[in-house]
Amino acid sequence: MALTISNLKRQLNIELSYDDDNAVLQQMLDVSVIAVNNFCNVNILTGYTDAVTGYTIDATDLPLPILQATIMLAAHFYLNRNMVSFGQGTEIPYTFQFLLSPYKNFILL
Repeated sequence: MALTISNLKRQLNIELSYDDDNAVLQQMLDVSVIAVNNFCNVNILTGYTDAVTGYTIDATDLPLPILQATIMLAAHFYLNRNMVSFGQGTEIPYTFQFLLSPYKNFILL
């Protein structure tokens, strides 16, 4: 899996040939990458060093849960582009935090 507009379109069930929202999709993907970076305290685009093992993970070899969480968050941002939701605003269990928590780099002060 890669962090591309094509993969985001597949997640959202948008036809790959539909290009009208590409700029919005790219923005949602960019914001999601920043959010995942901030949540995990790592840079998923350049890779990171695992705090426990000391193993350096290259950006091309990222764990699938990190990629999936990023795509899911971008899809969520695309589908919920307004500040007010007409539905119930509760977090779905076993998604974003569940996927990313094992990869979080805690900073000790």
